[in-house]
Amino acid sequence: MPLRPVTLDASILGKSLPWNLYTVTGVLVASAGLTLTDKEQLAKLTARPLFRQSAGDNDDANLGQRLLLQMESFPYTCKAAGTSQFESAIRGHARELIALARVDHDASIGLLRLLPMADPAARHCLLTAIVALDMAEQMLAPDDPRIDAIICAALTMNIAAMRLHSDLTERRTFIDSEQRDSISRHPQDSLKLLEVSGVQDRDWLTAVGQHHENLDGSGYPNGLRGEDICLAARIIRIADFYTAKIRGRRYRPAISAQAAFKHIFGDERARLDNHLALILLRRLGLYPPGTLIRLASKEIAVVMRKQGSGETPGKVIAFLSPNHRLLKEPAERNTAQIGYAFLNTAEIEPDWPEIDWKIYWGY
Repeated sequence: MPLRPVTLDASILGKSLPWNLYTVTGVLVASAGLTLTDKEQLAKLTARPLFRQSAGDNDDANLGQRLLLQMESFPYTCKAAGTSQFESAIRGHARELIALARVDHDASIGLLRLLPMADPAARHCLLTAIVALDMAEQMLAPDDPRIDAIICAALTMNIAAMRLHSDLTERRTFIDSEQRDSISRHPQDSLKLLEVSGVQDRDWLTAVGQHHENLDGSGYPNGLRGEDICLAARIIRIADFYTAKIRGRRYRPAISAQAAFKHIFGDERARLDNHLALILLRRLGLYPPGTLIRLASKEIAVVMRKQGSGETPGKVIAFLSPNHRLLKEPAERNTAQIGYAFLNTAEIEPDWPEIDWKIYWGY
């Protein structure tokens, strides 16, 4: 049975565990019926990510369908910008993304990367939003309203230029001067369009208007520096940069998460908030869920879940043979073994068969 993430808090103290608990690799660490009696025992148990076996019911298996619905409906919501219904629709998307990430973060981010989606600009905003959530939840209390504002801002950061961003993603050449001018205006244009739509949330609006500002003053549209840039905008700036790098464009191939972080802590060090970037690195690791890797066996595998510090691929499932045929049964591989050692990252290729990515997470 597939494993599902489990979050335990102090409310479980004095009660019996309702499930067996496992590590990410399926090692049993606590049996159903065990009663946790004190905070020290709870802290020891929750020092690592915990999982339970899927119950196999509809409530346990519908994350994939819910995520697909978001991916299908979000581009249509973007076309409603400027109308009175727009704000409530965006808030609905934000709430659902937050809920899905809290149900199963790894599956949500992995499937957002891999499931087919016709609109690349819309995918970029959805993925940026969930990456921004990774940082926001480490900086703010779970019920802080600024979390909702950050996700709404990430979803709408490019709302005035969605078609242009899709065109730029798909074209094979670099942008021209006219397009560059449109890009430099899009934070302000997007902010104005949100105001026309009736958005009055200042945290949301400010984040959109500032999401291309840099700490050293080299950003746009206002050349703000340091703490003059709001926290939400600094979070979205990193999420936007990171997501653009790992997805790529036709004229700029995708790069690995490891290479993206090298840019963030290297060439971009003075421009991006390194503290926030470090939080993201600790959350996602160098091989985040949805990363495709080539093994020493020449098989292609997908990273399912981060393990440990994330410096090496965690839980991985091989799904393609060396000749790019689907394996009869997806197989978990241990990259610490020489025969299945990590060689390099991979990208989806045109000759691959159609793949139902949801099944690898059990959805």
